[in-house]
Amino acid sequence: MQSRLDDVDLAILRQLEEDGRRPYRQIARAVGVSEGTVRARIRRLEASGVVRVLAFVDPSRLGTSVLALVLVRLETDHHDDIVAALTAMPEATYVSTLVGRADVYVQAICADNEALWSLVTRIRALRGVLETETMIEIGVHKFTYREAAASIADRQVPPVRRLDGPNRRKRGAASSP
Repeated sequence: MQSRLDDVDLAILRQLEEDGRRPYRQIARAVGVSEGTVRARIRRLEASGVVRVLAFVDPSRLGTSVLALVLVRLETDHHDDIVAALTAMPEATYVSTLVGRADVYVQAICADNEALWSLVTRIRALRGVLETETMIEIGVHKFTYREAAASIADRQVPPVRRLDGPNRRKRGAASSP
């Protein structure tokens, strides 16, 4: 179910995108509403699944860890079972369905290459998996979900009447019903 967001919701989301730990009072001042409004709106957005505030950990700073991206091609009839199995794997940090050369994308954090090989072997053994392609990420240059609120706002803005088209009124012209 999609939620319709108003300007206040979008402004609150922009504040959270900048800093998910920003105090409600600070968000309220920036948005121009009361702290109670911010609290209620964030609770509603969380309950509806629109927003989830969490911390992102950079695996490269954890010491011995491997961040891998696994593309999975599968038989369509097995999609739901495979997705359920992938999301249950503790190494999987992100699982999504794709349209393109692969059907499912898995981001995984493994302790080392041996653990990654074990994961890929388990994925390949799932009934309905046709093929996997694994890539190891060696450096993260940008990681952000910022601007999601702005892109949502762009989609929700009603079309603007053009002033240079047939609807344009000439100066001094009387309007007709």
